[in-house]
Amino acid sequence: MSITHVVAAGDLCLPSIGLLADDLSHAFAASDAVRLDLSAVAAPDLSVVQLVESARRTARDDGRDFALASPVGAPFRALLARAGFTPASEEDASFWFHGDSAQ
Repeated sequence: MSITHVVAAGDLCLPSIGLLADDLSHAFAASDAVRLDLSAVAAPDLSVVQLVESARRTARDDGRDFALASPVGAPFRALLARAGFTPASEEDASFWFHGDSAQ
C-alpha cells in the first residue's frame, strides 16, 4: 500500500486552511492511505482541528487510512484542551496523541 504524506507548517489558521484542505484532497485522490505531519505547525487554530476531524471522519466512512505522522506537540495539545478534546476518548487519544496518556 502506498502512503501519501502531507506536511503542514507555520501559522496554520483560518486564512490559510484552504491550502491544507487542497493538499489533503489531492492526497486522498492519489492514495487510500494518507499521513498528515503537523509537527512544524507553530500556531494552529480551531480551523485546523475542524479540518483534521473532518478528514478523519470522511476517511473512516470511505474505508481509507488516515493518521497523523506523529503525535501532536504542545501547541496542538493546548488547543485541543481549550477546545474540550481532552481528556480524550481512547480513539481520540490514539489518533491525536498516538495513545500517549500524558495529555
